Amino acid sequence: MTSHVSVAHVVDGLHTLVALPDSAPRAVLVVRTPYNAGDHMAEALEWARRGIAVVTQDVRGRYRSPGAFRPYDREGADGLVTLTWVLSQSWCRSPVILYGTSYAAHCAVETAIAAYDAGIDAVAGVSVAVPALGRGETARNVDGSFYLESRMGWWRQHGEGAESPGAGIPDGVLATLPLTGMGRRVDPAITVWGEVIRSVRTDDQRAEKVSALTSPLLAIGGTSDWFAQDTIDLWTSWGGPAALVVGPWDHGLRGSRRADQVQSWIDSVLAGSAVTGARVHGASGNVTDFDRWPSASVSIDLPGGRFRSDPAVPFLSFAPGTDLREAAARSDCLVRELPVPADTIIGTPSVRIDSPAGSGDWSALLAIRRRDGRLEQVAHGMSPHPAVRLTPISVHLETGESMAVIVSAHSFPRHARDLQAGDDHLTGTSMQSAERDVRTVHVELPA
Repeated sequence: MTSHVSVAHVVDGLHTLVALPDSAPRAVLVVRTPYNAGDHMAEALEWARRGIAVVTQDVRGRYRSPGAFRPYDREGADGLVTLTWVLSQSWCRSPVILYGTSYAAHCAVETAIAAYDAGIDAVAGVSVAVPALGRGETARNVDGSFYLESRMGWWRQHGEGAESPGAGIPDGVLATLPLTGMGRRVDPAITVWGEVIRSVRTDDQRAEKVSALTSPLLAIGGTSDWFAQDTIDLWTSWGGPAALVVGPWDHGLRGSRRADQVQSWIDSVLAGSAVTGARVHGASGNVTDFDRWPSASVSIDLPGGRFRSDPAVPFLSFAPGTDLREAAARSDCLVRELPVPADTIIGTPSVRIDSPAGSGDWSALLAIRRRDGRLEQVAHGMSPHPAVRLTPISVHLETGESMAVIVSAHSFPRHARDLQAGDDHLTGTSMQSAERDVRTVHVELPA
């Protein structure tokens, strides 16, 4: 099937491109992005060759759309105007699906909520991948710990200005104290950095809003993605028929065959029998289906111990899959072996540290001791409280393999440091080393 791109449109001042198949489209995808609508046209044309029209738009203040870009503000309102325009077009006589990855997923969800609030029952479905659901949700993990490295990187790259400069984080910036002054250490300065680091999550409010939506959802995520739990939580709280696809993928979803997943889901929506449930892909290629995300149901109590942590030389953060043997040999952590049998483990683990300390941040890593000697990281978590929710896992242990948990006080530079001097993380400048006493490490694993 051939396709063509219409001339660019202006919708409420926003630069909008349309890719149309050469016959009446089976469906229409609407994508609103801060990452250059023009760069999405190759994908749009591929969808058009499959008989699906695609509307791609630069969000306000980005690339060819004028105005000021204020991330995570008014995307619902702008999306609703765009949706109304799409519905008025002569070529739009087909189901309209809101579609997006990362920030564009936020745009899709907010547009669906805005349409519901406006009484517009015209959204046939919402398809999102690795969703960055809001300013607070991208700034902090589910336990409220600040994502230092990723937020400095994203806001420097994309958060201010009409285009993304492709610049990295300068050496030494992430160690800046106070944290509130970090935005002035880069050029150009991040003028809203103070707002970014004070952002809070709005999980309960969003869950309430999306629970009222009745259109089908497809949520695709990866256990190595920053927003894995957010993807799962969106699926869990969605009001309409909801499908979840999770695998051993990072934010780029390499190897996920996302287009095929979306195509199959669109076919089910158009047939009036939208797919539901969770499909979890393992690293070894196995696939497991669930009606709901598995709960942690195996509790293991491990002995405690003592270590000294120093924010001037903090325990480091690591990418999924990293061999942690060298890190586990450090003196500023506690390593405990987990007695688990060879098995497939899918779900969201958690760790609770029983400590006499009244306050302080806690980090926990979960790793598999592979038969070749590697200590492979499979999950991580950071919390300002003794209860730490780790990232979701889908792993398999072979006979002769085991697991270990590593408890420390820091996960830097992924997360901001606990300064351990009594000062606030965001405004403090004083640091001191401190003894960490642990009575018991309580681990909960999904069965």
